[in-house]
Amino acid sequence: MNTPWPRFPHSNAVRVNDHETLLSELSTGSADESPAIIFVHSALLDRHAWYRTMHEIAGRLSIAGQSFTLDAYDLRGHGAASGESIVSIDQLAHDLLAVCSQLTTKPVHVVGLSLGGAVAQAAALDSPERITSLALLGTSSRFPKAAMYDRAARGRADGVAGQVDDTLSRWVSDPAADDQVNAYIRHALARTTPERWAQTWEALGRFDVADLLPGLRCPVLALAGTRDVASPPEALELIAKSVPDGTVEYLDAAHLSALERPSEVAVHVTNHLLRASGHG
Repeated sequence: MNTPWPRFPHSNAVRVNDHETLLSELSTGSADESPAIIFVHSALLDRHAWYRTMHEIAGRLSIAGQSFTLDAYDLRGHGAASGESIVSIDQLAHDLLAVCSQLTTKPVHVVGLSLGGAVAQAAALDSPERITSLALLGTSSRFPKAAMYDRAARGRADGVAGQVDDTLSRWVSDPAADDQVNAYIRHALARTTPERWAQTWEALGRFDVADLLPGLRCPVLALAGTRDVASPPEALELIAKSVPDGTVEYLDAAHLSALERPSEVAVHVTNHLLRASGHG
């Protein structure tokens, strides 16, 4: 196996509503004046999932001569974050908005992967004045409730370890590969309790903002993986066509595109950020 998945070497503890979490930051210029980009990770992983993609995007923004701060944090109950039970995507969205307030008084760009994309949509619908743009990867505006609840029940009954192989088959290109991505996912799942597993999937099962998407007024990039079986391209196409300013773009990738294809993801997201900031 290759060396372990890279991790941010530095982080800051921040208070978010009723709990504490850790936040890691990169900067491409003056932090005091730079617009903020907040990255929200997928279910059951942590902020380190964004390590490679954030560094790729920071490099491209620097080459373009643009100053931004790039921040990733752990969702409640994930990674190093504390927090009570996960009860809804709206709860996680309120946490995201609290992170925004910790960082800046200005509107922010949000990049969300899978669960993170759902959280980003909910936050933008709740407080549109706080969000400059959204980049949504491998996510949906609604998830199949029965499937999410069945997945939650299996984790409670049989434990998380029994769900790992099925999870990898939905998330990555080669579930059997002995590589950094799979090792990182296996390590994260090994730290997930059955209750946290179930709460996360149940929250996604209750999430449905498909009819509210016309209210998303900010520019939205929907980045679809053509080999994504967890959130297929049709889910991203629906988002892009439902919002007033939406674009769908495609990537030859499975569900966790930001982990497996960081360079390609960075090209799409950087171009979106520059356009949304008036520099494209």
